[in-house]
Amino acid sequence: MEAPGGDRSGRYHAAIDRLRSLPWLRVARVLFALYLVGALISVWLPGDWRQADVSLYRTDALAFWGHLSHLSLPHEYPPLAVIPFALTLIGPPSVGQDCFALGMAALFVLGFVAIRRWKGASRAWTYGAYALAAGPATLLFRFDILPALMVLGCLWLLERRRFGPAYPLIGLGTLLKLFPLVLLPVTLIAHGRAARDRGAWGVIRRLAGGVLFCAVIVAGGFALAHVVDPAHGLGAITYNLGRPVQVESVPATLMWLGSLVGVAAHPVYASTSYDLVGRLSGGASAAGYLGLVAGMLWVWWRQLTGRMDSGRAVAGSLLVLLCTSGVLSTQYLLWVAPVLAVVEGFRYRWLAVFLLTALIFPALYQVAVEYSPVLRYSGWFLAGIGARNVLLVVCTVWFLVSNGKSPDAEPAPRSPLATGA
Repeated sequence: MEAPGGDRSGRYHAAIDRLRSLPWLRVARVLFALYLVGALISVWLPGDWRQADVSLYRTDALAFWGHLSHLSLPHEYPPLAVIPFALTLIGPPSVGQDCFALGMAALFVLGFVAIRRWKGASRAWTYGAYALAAGPATLLFRFDILPALMVLGCLWLLERRRFGPAYPLIGLGTLLKLFPLVLLPVTLIAHGRAARDRGAWGVIRRLAGGVLFCAVIVAGGFALAHVVDPAHGLGAITYNLGRPVQVESVPATLMWLGSLVGVAAHPVYASTSYDLVGRLSGGASAAGYLGLVAGMLWVWWRQLTGRMDSGRAVAGSLLVLLCTSGVLSTQYLLWVAPVLAVVEGFRYRWLAVFLLTALIFPALYQVAVEYSPVLRYSGWFLAGIGARNVLLVVCTVWFLVSNGKSPDAEPAPRSPLATGA
């Protein structure tokens, strides 16, 4: 007689098989392939996504590379960001943004090739589907794919227990965009678990050396930046500390829900982003900080006790950061797309998160935000953000409590265009 648990498992797998055989999945894949083709074409049409951020990158690049005798660093990005920004200086100004986009496209393809060689074709196409679903505009006209691939490189090193190069890679990633620093505790735990047979003193010495190496790179980089440009050298830190709650963040969604029951909140445009301010600003931010601490402690504890491997710890740390930060731009979802593709494979729930993100930007920004005479967010705009954030939080919690032994992921399409066959 079959055990009740086994019977439930059998029914679950049978239900999944029936769902996979339904024609609507084939239709959905065809529609997704058409979306990818249309989205890739649309990014070359005139639009704000081609102008705003890339124009800022070009201004920062000119201020640094064009005035080497009197260097000026970006006021909101870490100092190494001037390296990818230099792509905007290739050729005349009219093609600078296209050169930048081609550079990011080359990085995207490089990531695809690397994942294919590392994890196989299915995970590589999953990476492509996730990154493109989150929005080709942000993939090509933002530089977040570069630090995201550096995080992926760190995960590759952790899997091979090559901890020495992981520490400087984290340091360099932090000098490019601050978020890779959250990988440092994950790397320390993985390194410590792998070096347990060397004795307590040996473990401490190795971990201290790795932390010191990373700290010297980060502190040295910012110190040099401050010497070179005292006005902007520490801008990436001071700028982000003073920002209000960004409208796309989970704390902003809490403020919007509060406004539905009478706690006022109103839109502002500050720090080159669309924000939300009100009586709940402090409380929503505090809830985000508490969630950040609790989420990170949960990830570290599960990794330390062997309940979560390094790959899931890396992905979990990034997801916790996205869910709790008061600043969440559309392109930030690119941070976690490659890692989720490698760690979990294809999941329809993550695809839904990325597609909702693409709906927010550029679609809802174009049709559901009034810019004059005063800035106003429509209900559809805030509801779309809220739906994405609720799904993001639910999927993150599911990911964090999962034991990593869930049924196999849904098979990813062999290629975006092959799904229509």
